[in-house]
Amino acid sequence: MKTVCPTCNTVYNIPDNKIPPGKSAVATCRKCGGKIVIERGTLPHPDKGAQAEVSSVPSPTSSYQASPESEVGGFEFITEQDAFRGYGGFWKRFVAAIVDGLILMVVGFIIGGFIGFVYGSATGRSAGAGPIGNLFGFILGWLYYAFMESSSTQGTLGKMAFGIKVTDLYGNRISFGRATGRHFGKIISTILLFIGYLMVAFTSKKQGLHDMMARCLVVNRR
Repeated sequence: MKTVCPTCNTVYNIPDNKIPPGKSAVATCRKCGGKIVIERGTLPHPDKGAQAEVSSVPSPTSSYQASPESEVGGFEFITEQDAFRGYGGFWKRFVAAIVDGLILMVVGFIIGGFIGFVYGSATGRSAGAGPIGNLFGFILGWLYYAFMESSSTQGTLGKMAFGIKVTDLYGNRISFGRATGRHFGKIISTILLFIGYLMVAFTSKKQGLHDMMARCLVVNRR
């Protein structure tokens, strides 16, 4: 059975008896470090894994002749919950974003009202409370997305409700810094007449412009 690293297209020849029926094996490409999920008779997807041997990389115009030595070793069988289940689709992400927007609106209204009350009591006037409320809303949205998407949940409440999560290109949890970059990348996706968001419906890995900029994926968790 032949399988290909999805990152660098290195080809591996794997004996069928290496992978028991009904099991998936995970490996790391030794050429580029990309993660490979291997199932009998299928092509791999990015995910977590063990180590793999490098074979030759075929040119686009030539056919590949598998070498008997180009086998993948050091398998680690993945659990059901860790298996790659495909990329999060446009409508699932769209509805999750609506849920997150409603959550932020309610929380912002409650806390913003409290800030406005304190500001009015302290200054005796309401003028000037608007810019403070806007600044608070900006910071609240940033922290909500960045903290939750870089946490162990790998997703906001909306994403968790619809069974999707944010990962790097290899299926790993992202850092707070990368989550921050992804969040502010949405500004560009928005000002381009929302084309950056619509790209999710048409790209092969269901990435929006902000996902590509931050080198992230949104994948199904179930």
